[in-house]
Amino acid sequence: MGKISSWDKDRKEGSLKGRKGICIVAGVSVVTLLFICLLVFVILPGRKPDAGEQTGSEYVADRTTAEAGSDAPASASPTEEASGEATEPSSNPQKSEPSSDPETSDPAAEPSEEDTTAEETTEPEPQDEYIEILAVGDNLYHKSLSQSGIKEDGTYDYTPIYRGTKYLISKADIAVINQETPMAGDEYGIQTYPRFNVPQQISNAMVWAGFDVVTFATNHMLDMGREGLISTAQYWKEKHPQVLVTGIALSQEERDAVPYVECKGKKIAFLNYTYGVNSGNLGRQTYLLNTLNEETVRRDIARAKEECDYVIVLPHWGVEGRMEPTEDQYNMALILADAGADVVIGTHPHVVQKVQWVTGANGHRTLVFYSLGNFISLQDTAAKMLGGMARLRLKIDAQTGELTLDDYRMEYLVTHFLYDPEIELFSQMTAIPWENYTRKRAATHGMISWGKKFSYDMLAGIIENNGPVTKEAIEAAQE
Repeated sequence: MGKISSWDKDRKEGSLKGRKGICIVAGVSVVTLLFICLLVFVILPGRKPDAGEQTGSEYVADRTTAEAGSDAPASASPTEEASGEATEPSSNPQKSEPSSDPETSDPAAEPSEEDTTAEETTEPEPQDEYIEILAVGDNLYHKSLSQSGIKEDGTYDYTPIYRGTKYLISKADIAVINQETPMAGDEYGIQTYPRFNVPQQISNAMVWAGFDVVTFATNHMLDMGREGLISTAQYWKEKHPQVLVTGIALSQEERDAVPYVECKGKKIAFLNYTYGVNSGNLGRQTYLLNTLNEETVRRDIARAKEECDYVIVLPHWGVEGRMEPTEDQYNMALILADAGADVVIGTHPHVVQKVQWVTGANGHRTLVFYSLGNFISLQDTAAKMLGGMARLRLKIDAQTGELTLDDYRMEYLVTHFLYDPEIELFSQMTAIPWENYTRKRAATHGMISWGKKFSYDMLAGIIENNGPVTKEAIEAAQE
């Protein structure tokens, strides 16, 4: 065996030393790895993180929320949001993970009793509701007034006549007007006293003003015969189907149906009758026009009370120009009260009459406006220039749903116009609330240049003599 060179010896010794170094490094690595595992799996999970330090489970939750999109709800409570401080995470990592047991409640899905109480909102107390009803008197067009709405190009415009009261009419939940005369159509022409026919186009202005109910049972409704009445009813049915037309009908079935307006879930009946007619007759078509008699009104009111929540009767009765109700009006008011009418609103006398409560034989009390006078007219006395506006406020009780009369009054209106005697022209006709009517305006009234007696003081005297027209005053006067 030859000698081993020094080079070979060094190489062998180096190899041995290298192997020892590798073993030492490997050993250290294993120890280090074991220490890291011990640190990660034993020491760290048992240590509470400092404030603001994020745990692994929280990171998963945050990432999940971010991946879910911006619509995901925030996890912080209102208290945390207000203070800006993070809550201390649980020391048990399993609390941060959803439970695998389906019967175990999920804190995120089912908040604690304390949290539920905080999230609950108090239901608002139900509030009473109100229905405002407004009614005016006779819409009476003489020839000059009918002609005033015809423009040079042959079209019609009657809206200026209602501009003085539109702001009141349109605000009411239900507004009622009495149409005194037929609207039979152009083939009958414009007719005036004593047998009337007025342009159908007036209806457009009435609807524009805000009227919801039009009463037609008047002594003039057969002025153009039965055909004129039928033409009037057909026109309104075709052109203004949204408006309740009452007092006239096109069939027996239509006559027997209860005429009502539904407002805020309540049905209010409007029953309209006339004492009679000036000319013509109904023949066998008695359903065309409602006439005022005890048997009829008792039957109709009974049916209306079965189907509706409130019953208003609108009779065309009394004597023209008479400031006090007649004996017949008083007697019929008692019948209407006894039959169960809630409110009675009368027309026909062309002047305003008083307001009072009437008690029927059965003890039922009924509020009666005996006459609202004229709303619009060219009649020739100061008293007939003064009209009434019935105002009713019905309350729907929030607890019981019962509909009752909460407030009422009568407001006065003045029919105002100008008159040029040289060309016999009436112009600028409108109705103005008394509270807005002044002495200065009264001095310009067309009645004066027409040669009729008229003054502000005359109107004020009529109002004073007519008695109380507010709820408080009427009830105090009858105690």
